[in-house]
Amino acid sequence: MTEELSEQIAENRARAEMYRLLASVFFRELDESQIATLKAAPLAAPEEGRMKRGSDAVYRAFRLAAPDVLTRLRVDYARIFLAAGVYEGDTAVPFESVFTGEEGILMDEAREQVVAIFRAEEVTVDPELQSPEDHLSFELEFMAILSDRIAEAWEREDEAEARRLMEVQASFAQDHLLNWMPDLAERVASFAKEPFYPAFMDYAIGFVEDDESWLKDSLAQ
Repeated sequence: MTEELSEQIAENRARAEMYRLLASVFFRELDESQIATLKAAPLAAPEEGRMKRGSDAVYRAFRLAAPDVLTRLRVDYARIFLAAGVYEGDTAVPFESVFTGEEGILMDEAREQVVAIFRAEEVTVDPELQSPEDHLSFELEFMAILSDRIAEAWEREDEAEARRLMEVQASFAQDHLLNWMPDLAERVASFAKEPFYPAFMDYAIGFVEDDESWLKDSLAQ
């Protein structure tokens, strides 16, 4: 195996790991282990740009956090992403349909599009989770799964399949992540009482933006 192939495999395994981290934070309330990890060191980021700003803000949020940070963040998660205590007006529930559909409701056209893409790649969401497929966490997990499959394709030296999967990822990032994550970030900022989730949203958007750019550059080579 060439050094270039080894680098591609390692790069895509790292991409999968990062996408899974992002998915885990948006899927449910943080636990003590996640908080300990986030407090230990800044999130990986380039030297400048949106990811860097988000990483620095996340690190500051935990350095200055109150002793009851776990409880505070669980309450904040419920307020932001579960719309706890929100009885009218816009919400920040993390479903693409809510942000891209004309009606602003769940199970709209975006969900059907995401389901079709998942099925085409033989990816399914556990029905026991009882949540529409266009949840931000499921979309990020989809990117993680494809990143692992790209690494596996490079291990087989199957360049055609690796490139096909990268094309799927680039399109999905543009059409089903970056098309609504910035709007979600605005609502998260409006509902949050703690600094963590707005900062992490900034980091997540920065990562997806940088990753989409990396995919397009790689495909162009």
